[in-house]
This record gives sequence, C-alpha cells and structure tokens, in this order.
Amino acid sequence: MNRIADQGIRPGRWVVVRLNALAKSMAELPPSVRAALLALFAVNAAAYVAFPLLAVKLATIDQLPPSQTGAVLTVFLVAARGSQMVAGPMADRYDPRLIMFAAALSRAVGFMGLGLASELQLLVVAAALAGAGGAFEPPVSGLLAAQPEPIRSRAFAMENAALNSGVIAGPALAAILVMAGTQVPFLASSLIFFLIAIRVLRIRTDRQPPIAHEPGVFAHARVAMTDRRFLVFWLIMLPWWFLFAQLSMAIPLRSHALAGAGWVGVLFLANGTAGMLSIPFVKLLQDRIGSRAATVAGHLCIAASMGMIAINPSPWWLLTCVVIFTVGETMILFSTRLILASFTGERTRASYFGLYAGSWALGGAAGNFVGARVAVDPLSPGPWLVFGATGLLAALICWVVLRRICSTTESVFEKSVVDGIAA
Repeated sequence: MNRIADQGIRPGRWVVVRLNALAKSMAELPPSVRAALLALFAVNAAAYVAFPLLAVKLATIDQLPPSQTGAVLTVFLVAARGSQMVAGPMADRYDPRLIMFAAALSRAVGFMGLGLASELQLLVVAAALAGAGGAFEPPVSGLLAAQPEPIRSRAFAMENAALNSGVIAGPALAAILVMAGTQVPFLASSLIFFLIAIRVLRIRTDRQPPIAHEPGVFAHARVAMTDRRFLVFWLIMLPWWFLFAQLSMAIPLRSHALAGAGWVGVLFLANGTAGMLSIPFVKLLQDRIGSRAATVAGHLCIAASMGMIAINPSPWWLLTCVVIFTVGETMILFSTRLILASFTGERTRASYFGLYAGSWALGGAAGNFVGARVAVDPLSPGPWLVFGATGLLAALICWVVLRRICSTTESVFEKSVVDGIAA
C-alpha cells in the first residue's frame, strides 16, 4: 500500500485502476477463452437466480425437516461434483461443447422441478438433474489451463471475475422476481439455462484434433487418479469444501432467522460484489507471495469470518463476516486452480479439474448435513466456533503439506499420457 501512496494513487482509485486492468486483460484473451468465460458468467448468474433461495424454500415453504433439507442439497452437490468427475475425462476425449450443451439442458429441467415440486421424492430428482449441470465447468477449466503463461493466470483471474459477476447479477434479478412469487426465480433460471444450451454449441473450444489410437475416457482419468500429488491435494482440500458449503446452508439459515428471506439475497449480492472488488488485491497478492501462501492466507480469512459470526447476532455483523469470508474464498479458489493447473498434462487438463470436483462433493456433503443442524438453533454460537476451528486446522494442514507437493511445477504426468498413447 505504501507503493500505491508513492505513486499518488488513492486506495479507492487503486481498486478502479486494477479493475480496469482486469478489463484490459479480458480483451487481450483469445476469442475462444472470452466466449467460454462469458458462457460461464451466464451459467453462474442463472444458477444464482434460484440457488440462494433453495435452502430457505426447502426449510420454510416446503417445511422439510433439517435432515431432508440437507439430503436434497447434498443430492444437488453430489450430482454437480460427480458429473464433473465424469465430464472432465469426457471433455478431454470428445467434443466439450456437447458436454456443455447437455449440462445446461439438465440444469434447465432441474431448476424448473425445484421451483414447482414440493414432495421430497420429486425434489430429489430435480436436485439431481440441476446438480448434473455442474458438468459445464470442467471443459471451461480445461480450456483455461491449456493457455500459456501469463495468459493462464489472467484467464483464471477473469474466471473468478465471471463467477462473481454471476453471483451479483443472479441475486439482483432474483430480488425482483421473488416479488411475483417464490417459484418465479426458479422458472426464470430454467429459461436462462435453456437459452444457454442453445447458444453454447457455437463456442469455439480450440480442441486439438484426435490422434491415432488415442486412449479412452478412463485412460485420461487414470493419469490423474494415479498422481500422488493430486490425490494428496484432493484430500487436504476437503475441509475447505466443508466450510464453503456453509455459504449456501448455515449462513442463509442464520440470515433468515435474523432478518427474513430478503436478507439472504443481500448476503449473496455482498458475496459477489466483494468477490469482484477483491480480485485485483488477490491477483496482486498471488503474484507477490505465490499460490501456496495465498491458499493458507485464504483459509485464515475463512476461519476468522466463521468464528466472528458467533460474536454478534446482528444481520449487519453477519454481512461483514460474509465479506471477510468472500476475500478468503477468492484467495483459495484462485490459488488452488493455479496449483491444480500445474499438475496437468496436455491431454488431461479437464480430467484433473473434473476429478477434483470429487473433493468438493465429499467435503460439501459433510458440510451440508452439519450446516442443516443450524436450522434447529440458528442463533447458537457453537457451530460457528467449530467452523472457525476447522478453518484454522485446514490452514495449518495446507501450510505443511503444500510445501511438499507443490515444490515443483513441472508436470511429469504428461509423459505418462504420451507413453500410454504410444503403448
């Protein structure tokens, strides 16, 4: 910050300057990357038109008990991350646009069902279909990971910007639509996904042409599944996904208890806005201290924000804690994707990102069931102290383990793919 002062730039102006720099970086990206990022923005915006209201709808309108609310959200999560584990290797082997089309179509049907259904069985089926739309992401991540540096880090920074822009646009639209009825945001989300499905087939993916005797889908997946560094990374990120699940489970439930359903949308708008504004800072920090230290710093922010929620039962205090949570979230999501990209080989990029979603599925499922218990006593400080302690433990684990598995950035597994193809 002293360097900023020396340059005669006020802190507020510095944020504007950095955002302008990100906009310029977006314009410098290859057309295929820009198109994929715009599609990702639309997907996230469509999801967040409805998703922030899902836990509240299940618990208060459909009047499901905590265990069933957690079950529906877990089905959504497991379907989303499980579909990514399949979609990643498939995107490396086949045309990724077909996977993106099917994912958008599945999510369109699923969100329509979540809005219209009220019985548990129908809600579970709808959640599975909506969750399966998560298969949209690995093809995009694979495309970004394929870029050379410094385009790769710019692309992942813009990916974060696209996702956070969606978190802003989606709840903003939902705040207007919900006045017409609780079902309307879900139906609007479904319509947007139908439009995305129609448009996505025109995206250029710059996929390399297939080579003779290219191995099947499982051969692509096997490269990641036998990568020891990747497997260790997959495991140590489980606590993070456990905590990340609270953004759509425990935090909305506490928010609803403090200030009603309308405040849930405010929190997600704050989450998206803070995420956008923090990107320049996070990118600068990442360049300065590296991915490993940025991941640890992000976990410390998450731990602090979760523990602080227990201090004050005020919606404004909760809003402040969500902003701090978002800064940590942005640090972790950006830095870990760069770490993950460093593991990948030329024809296994989407496979790594897809299989990494399994960590999100397992950690997030545990987070959903634990977070659903907050509905029993939303104002109790106990769960938040546990969440904060979990964040501190995760930061310590990352500090110790990442120093070992990320000591080099050279991928030795691309050779494994080549050898496997040759064989």
